[in-house]
Amino acid sequence: MSQAERAPWSRIILIYLIGVFGMMVVSAALPALGGIAAEFRPPSPSTIGWVMSAPALAAALASLAIGALVDRFGDRRMMLIGGALVLLGDIGVVTVHDMTLLLAWRIAAGLGYVCIVVAAVTMIMRMTSGRARTAALALWSTVIPASFVIASLYGAAFGHGGGWRTIFLLHAGGVALLMALAIACLTGGVAAETGRSRLNGIGQVLRSPWPYVLGASFAAAAFLQTGFVSSLPRLLAGSIGASEAQVHSFNALAMVCNMVGAFSFGLLFNRGLKPWQMGVASVAMCGLAGLGLVLAPTSLMLAIVMNCALMFGLGILVGMWALLPAVTPSPACTGAASGLITQITLLGVLFGPPVAFQALHAGPTTMLLFLAAALLVCMIGWPVWRRPLTAAVAAAH
Repeated sequence: MSQAERAPWSRIILIYLIGVFGMMVVSAALPALGGIAAEFRPPSPSTIGWVMSAPALAAALASLAIGALVDRFGDRRMMLIGGALVLLGDIGVVTVHDMTLLLAWRIAAGLGYVCIVVAAVTMIMRMTSGRARTAALALWSTVIPASFVIASLYGAAFGHGGGWRTIFLLHAGGVALLMALAIACLTGGVAAETGRSRLNGIGQVLRSPWPYVLGASFAAAAFLQTGFVSSLPRLLAGSIGASEAQVHSFNALAMVCNMVGAFSFGLLFNRGLKPWQMGVASVAMCGLAGLGLVLAPTSLMLAIVMNCALMFGLGILVGMWALLPAVTPSPACTGAASGLITQITLLGVLFGPPVAFQALHAGPTTMLLFLAAALLVCMIGWPVWRRPLTAAVAAAH
């Protein structure tokens, strides 16, 4: 049995944890937003949203190029470079006393984040095949909700009491530990990283329509998810008087549901359920749950149920990372393909929080337009959902 078929799960779990802490470049800001707003007093409601999504600006601009660098120089090397940039960004954030500089350091950390996540996906693709690859990519698709679970639990446990800078220091410590483990464990177990000049794979990826389609669907789901997660404390404080700590507590539960939804896609797909069936059902579930959160959260318990349903449905949509092999033109440009999809996806992360805060400030009608527009764009994934995966993979590989 080949190394890919053996699926070295201990290394996959380590790569997954590195991905979670990479994604925490974005989500770690969630429990810090209130403290940052109190200290810096930004002039616009959307500015606080940008604190959370600023790392996605770097990722949205650089993911494709970094994906090509991963193909050229190797995933392990780029992952370690990314970890160093994240550490630099976290340290910069905790030392500043100016909003502009804070946003600049958040963008620097975003460059590190995209190095980590693109390298991690490429590494998983190389180490696995068949059903093991589907399961590993389904696990990978839970990195976003897992990072929000950790951030939400911190917010529920410590709130403002721990100080907003503390979470960035804790995040830096976690990244440093995981990079040390990567140096020790992710060496001989992965394919050789040298002699792989594949920058020409960018052209192949750019000419294929399928990475754009899948990425746009992911971007819409990320837009909706990060928008609701970041603005929900203010939304429910105004509608049912929920405290920020309460919302962080059940946001953690909702993110667990999001993880279950993301991983469920791979399990259900391996058992024969078609992607288009899961996609349509998920969009319908998200529409009903989001509508309820905006218009009728009459009690905290009902809001919890609706938030969990919304995040479970979004998890199914993001779990379609398992379809990555079907939209990759060839194995030689896996890094570039995952980089392009990541770049498009992070446009949703970039604009979700600031647009949600602005929509919430404008009123329920604008918030409903925010919901409807995101779900409509999620459906752009329909051609990929309907594409026969076996034939697509055979044609590409």
